[in-house]
Amino acid sequence: MRPEKKSQLLLGVSRSKAKMLEFSIPEEHHIKITQDPAKLFSISIGLLGDLAAAINREEPEANLLTEMKTNLLFSASFFDSYLQSKLNETLDPYLMLLGAASYYLCELPGSSSVLIKKLKRDIDASGIYGLYCPNLDGAGLEFLLLWLLEGDSSIHFENIDSVFGKLIENISKELNMFFSSGNDFAIRSEVKRLRDLAYFAGTPRQLLLSDLISSIILRKIDNSTWKCLPKYSGLSISTWKEALHNNSFIKEFWPAQHLLGQANVLRGKSAIVQMPTSAGKTKATELILRSAFLAKRVSLAIIIAPFRALCHEIKNSLVEAFNSESTKVDELTDALQTDFEIAELLGHQQVLVVTPEKLLYALRHAPELGAHIGLLILDEGHQFDSGTRGITYELLLTSLRTMIPEGTQKVLISAVISNAEAVGLWLNGEPNVVEGTTLIPTFRSIGFASWLDQLGRIEYVDSRNAEQSEFFVPRVIETFNLGRKSREHTDRFFPEKNDGQAIALYLGLKLAPKGSIAIFCGRKSTAASICEKAVDVIKRGVPLPLPSDYSDHQEVARLTHLHIKNLGANAPASQSAEHGIFSHHGNTPHGIRLAVEHAMRDNLVRFVVCTSTLAQGVNLPIRYLIVTSVYQGMERIKVRDFHNLIGRAGRAGMHTEGSILFADPVIFDKRKVRSEKWRWKQVKKLLEPQNSEPCVSNLLSIFDPIKSDDEKISIPMGALDFAKDYIDNPDKIANLATKITALHGDRNFSQNNIERQIAWRISLISAVESFLLSHWDESEDGLSQADVTRLAEGTLAFFLADTQKKEHIRELFQLLARYISTSITEPSRRKIYGRTLYGIQDAESIEKWVQSNTDNLLSIVDEKEILNHIWQLFIKHINSGVFTKFDEPEVLKEISYEWISGKPFCDLLEIIRERKVKMIWGTNRREFKIDHIVDICEGALAYDATLVVGAISEFIGNLNKDGTRDLLNRLQLFQKRLKYGLPTDTAISLYELGFSDRVIAQDLATSLKLAATQKKYLVKELKNNRGNAMKVIEKYPMYFQEKMSELIEDF
Repeated sequence: MRPEKKSQLLLGVSRSKAKMLEFSIPEEHHIKITQDPAKLFSISIGLLGDLAAAINREEPEANLLTEMKTNLLFSASFFDSYLQSKLNETLDPYLMLLGAASYYLCELPGSSSVLIKKLKRDIDASGIYGLYCPNLDGAGLEFLLLWLLEGDSSIHFENIDSVFGKLIENISKELNMFFSSGNDFAIRSEVKRLRDLAYFAGTPRQLLLSDLISSIILRKIDNSTWKCLPKYSGLSISTWKEALHNNSFIKEFWPAQHLLGQANVLRGKSAIVQMPTSAGKTKATELILRSAFLAKRVSLAIIIAPFRALCHEIKNSLVEAFNSESTKVDELTDALQTDFEIAELLGHQQVLVVTPEKLLYALRHAPELGAHIGLLILDEGHQFDSGTRGITYELLLTSLRTMIPEGTQKVLISAVISNAEAVGLWLNGEPNVVEGTTLIPTFRSIGFASWLDQLGRIEYVDSRNAEQSEFFVPRVIETFNLGRKSREHTDRFFPEKNDGQAIALYLGLKLAPKGSIAIFCGRKSTAASICEKAVDVIKRGVPLPLPSDYSDHQEVARLTHLHIKNLGANAPASQSAEHGIFSHHGNTPHGIRLAVEHAMRDNLVRFVVCTSTLAQGVNLPIRYLIVTSVYQGMERIKVRDFHNLIGRAGRAGMHTEGSILFADPVIFDKRKVRSEKWRWKQVKKLLEPQNSEPCVSNLLSIFDPIKSDDEKISIPMGALDFAKDYIDNPDKIANLATKITALHGDRNFSQNNIERQIAWRISLISAVESFLLSHWDESEDGLSQADVTRLAEGTLAFFLADTQKKEHIRELFQLLARYISTSITEPSRRKIYGRTLYGIQDAESIEKWVQSNTDNLLSIVDEKEILNHIWQLFIKHINSGVFTKFDEPEVLKEISYEWISGKPFCDLLEIIRERKVKMIWGTNRREFKIDHIVDICEGALAYDATLVVGAISEFIGNLNKDGTRDLLNRLQLFQKRLKYGLPTDTAISLYELGFSDRVIAQDLATSLKLAATQKKYLVKELKNNRGNAMKVIEKYPMYFQEKMSELIEDF
């Protein structure tokens, strides 16, 4: 039995009706239903019953079972959509049970739990005291089915007055016994007796329910950790006993976790794991860690995550998982200094969560750490080909391959990449790929705004084939006349047909009552623009619901307070926060990002306007993702990043469906217009995961030509010739951009763009130099030519390159190695250069400066003097972004000093405005905005400037002079002040304890008069003053309140 085309059309009718209610379309405007979708009950129940019966036969043919599960998705979708369509609400409890059973049996356990939670809420809201489940003529079997799907092992049934009563009681007791002992003989026996009785004396409904109960119990047994853990890990069940009796430990394997087991990852085999968002990655990571520790393969496990926020999230989830156990979980700060003790990480089971930069720094200063790493997990591992950090990540992995023991397990968890096997061969020596990309934890609907008439509609298409229309929802978008303000000459209309951003905002506001919203923008400036537009239309009285009305009012107020304290009351993000609309992008201050993410996770707020930061691994439960653009600047978002992004919509266990809505009507309405259809083609390509890009090497981009601004014209640029000129003729490189602009400026080659491309090549060369330096003195005689070749051939770049480029990579590494050997002959200097994380020329420049300024540095007494002394080094070595765009650079120094003094971002912007400083933009000047200030402080100063200070410290540490120890201590404090923008040791320690917002850390320090600087003593002070501590923190978002509670209760 399988659903035919007519059945699919009827399903579309049911889904369309549900969507019309979801979009709050008035009943009189609903599309008239000419055929009753209830006709689908027989086939949907038939498909469900067929699969249940097949499972109960215990040994169905695997391919047939797979086909039946695929067909059952139809049933699950029908039960769910019919429920939402409200066509017959008397059937709701039965529909929820059947839908939950269907979802469970076709391996969507998260969606099953969503329907069961909804049924329980409806039962609780009924006001009928003691009601466990409505009577569905199942003679108590509906009670048992609900209990099974709810998974509540804390209760069992007694005194059930039914022909099946004793069996229901026995099954509930025996299943609980199974999950506490692992013995399945008794439960299997009871289930068989239940089916026999139902087949002998039951009604058709009771027969169906008994089949469902039996099949779900058999599935629960097969999926149980009691059965899966010994099978997949090779360890006895007694080894797992402690974990199995931990209430927070998983009870059943999800499909993705089965795949890990089948690939022998729980037996220590290295792998590339491609897993969609919300498929169970967090629990999978816990399983990998536990199996490694229990098998005694590992004592030190390191998890690398590319973003600070993701490190926080991973650490917090693992602390909870290993609570009250001997395994320690720690997160190293990403400050580039040795603020940890190697000895404290060894001799016990330890999980360490770090950013790539911090691990690179740690290994350069304590290479012996590598020999202790038994397990390496690379979360969001595909990021090592992304942006300027990618080369650091790639060369870190190259180093790790030679530094860690041969038997170390390496697990790279990634988004969809098309060359996963190649990456596996390079990283692990074998193409062991866990292919979980087809596991979609929830249904996904794809809709396009279409606005050809007076009112716009949403056109839904098949998520697997965008050319196949499914249904549409009429009269979704209407224009409101918001009138005009004084001095405005025309009325303002919202939204307008040609304004995709406004339509996105409109859809978000319209859908906010139904669930959490994320509006995706290609640029940070677009996100700010949408926040400004939201504030404007709300002030003009737009007749749409406000997200704040459906959020926790206290949390909105707390978040707004934090925004204003950081960014000022006039910042677009602060003003939109008041209405429950929050920004989430690269220039959102760190503390605010953490607080907004937490509030979204806990359903305290429900509306974010974001960039691709949303796709960076952080767990946000979004129901609707509204896309304003698929371009990030001039480039289309990568397919793999887009799928990582849309995977955030429809979080397993929270929603049964995630909705992706493309807001710009031009995409759909002009899809057949010759000059406009390129947009439709781009979106279609994005929707197909098989179009995902390969994971490439940033190092290979050194062979790219110089490109015009629109990337249509290229000028060849030989990598080896460029490197030789960089070494022998730096003046030629310095003038190269001017020369190319003079020759080709009329062909769209701007100097700024060429300078950026040249700086990128130099950064690649510097990264390779630093990489070679870090390996130089591994043997007594330094690196031989053969050693250099081996290092070159160990890179991903070499592995992926063609024959010609392979030879060029060898030559490039040999060229740079010769440069190192002639430039730095002393082993001690080479070691220091390697620790600076800079290339030769930058490190040499800093070394010479230190030698010339040692006495001045030793005489420094405060941080303002340090800043004054080393300012010129910042100007020389920070070449990124807005930092270089001040038309009055002296004001930038003032901003930097006020940053380390703890002044909020809004005060720093006010200084710029008072000084009438402008941002250089080509030949023009622009106003600075609050986002630029965050970029300067949390980007250039917090990373690039701290790198400079770290390098200075390395050279100071090599001096044989009195006072260097005190100077190094002052530099370390100064470096952390630059990192966090905080004025004192106490505030810095509070920040690192988890109060990771500058305003909050300082408020706690001053309001509570805290004096301690070491974290353990600070916690004691907080505990001793817990009443006042909670009073100070209660005006800030829940993320920080919970941090305080954890510290003073559990530390």
